[in-house]
Amino acid sequence: MVISEQVAEIRFPEFSCSLKEYNFEHLYEFKSTNSFSRDLLNYQGGEVKNIHYGDIHKSFSSLFDIKNEIAPYINADVNLTRVKKEQFINNGDLVIADASEDYKDIGKTIEVVSVAGEKIVAGLHTFLARRTTDFNYIGYMTYFLQTWFVRKQIMRIAQGTKVLSLSTSRVAKLKIILPCIDEQQKIADFLSSFDKKIALLKEKHDLLAQYKKGVMQKLFSQEIRFKDEAGNDFPDWEEKALSQVLEIQVREISKPTEKYLALGIRSHMKGTFQKPNFDPESIMMEKLFIVRPNDLIINITFAWEGAVAIAKKEDDGGLVSHRFPTYTFKDGESTHKYFKHIITLKRFKYMLDLISPGGAGRNRVLSKKEFLKLKWNLPSVEEQLKIADFLDVLDNKIELVAQQIEHTQTFKKGLLQQMFV
Repeated sequence: MVISEQVAEIRFPEFSCSLKEYNFEHLYEFKSTNSFSRDLLNYQGGEVKNIHYGDIHKSFSSLFDIKNEIAPYINADVNLTRVKKEQFINNGDLVIADASEDYKDIGKTIEVVSVAGEKIVAGLHTFLARRTTDFNYIGYMTYFLQTWFVRKQIMRIAQGTKVLSLSTSRVAKLKIILPCIDEQQKIADFLSSFDKKIALLKEKHDLLAQYKKGVMQKLFSQEIRFKDEAGNDFPDWEEKALSQVLEIQVREISKPTEKYLALGIRSHMKGTFQKPNFDPESIMMEKLFIVRPNDLIINITFAWEGAVAIAKKEDDGGLVSHRFPTYTFKDGESTHKYFKHIITLKRFKYMLDLISPGGAGRNRVLSKKEFLKLKWNLPSVEEQLKIADFLDVLDNKIELVAQQIEHTQTFKKGLLQQMFV
């Protein structure tokens, strides 16, 4: 142990203790893990739970409390007699992912703060590290191991090309800097309050999304209907071919000679994306097509994958190729506000799939002729607008919570880099 020369940008004013530097091996010792693969795990029940490296990458929070995490069980028919008592995870243990295809995930770690009486083991492609001292407060390493100070050390010691890996001998030499135990607790408790806020916001976001999904099912099945301004029923819904409500728009221009705004469409109904300052020399086509706000655009190559969108205001004037036909909505028949929600439905994506014959990927091309023949049950434009406005309110609430999550995460990330060396 040495006194560290590193200085944190932000410290709680009541603490002035020196920061001390340790090697990882001064604080933890490695315990053997078990290579139980995914096909030996289930979520139906069992005696022993397992933490797989994939869970660390994708599922579990860094501050691991088994009451809040859904960990799989090892199948009941697996012989567990080989699992030694010391291999069961204890509070304060670290489970480290020792393999990944991505530098941002290699060495990602969870700190177990509560096993709540459960039997849990570390599984495939993980290291299990156990505290050997009381120098570090349980919960502090959760945050310290996320700092750039540690992450750059891990990226430096990771080995491999396609698949990165770590060795215990290299992890043992990682530099760990600790303030006094009381300051560690203060930092951990402070940052965990942000985690709790983020968790509550994510729960609120999920509940709003589920509510919207349920409401949409009832709206489009006509289980829920709106009234007009006089309190009267709107007319019955009518099944119409898309040719009755859409009109193809061909705004053809010659390929620009200078860089321009190109547009694309994300799959899975995720909207348009922009490619500003696109180099015309990078494409062979001599003709392009102008997009206007509120156009319905389809990528005929990936329509089967949900590559369909309503153009945004900022897409105005963007250019697309002939593989992105654009349509406008006929007055008195339909509106982009309503169809913005229709195109997110699984049934709409399924219909696009049906009219995209061929093999897989780029060999599947939507038939523009068949697209206009598709039929959809539509309310009057007035009721469409009522439905769209209601769903827009829900979307705005969901987006607001998403922004709150992002802002809180960004603020927490900034604190992480300033409260630690």
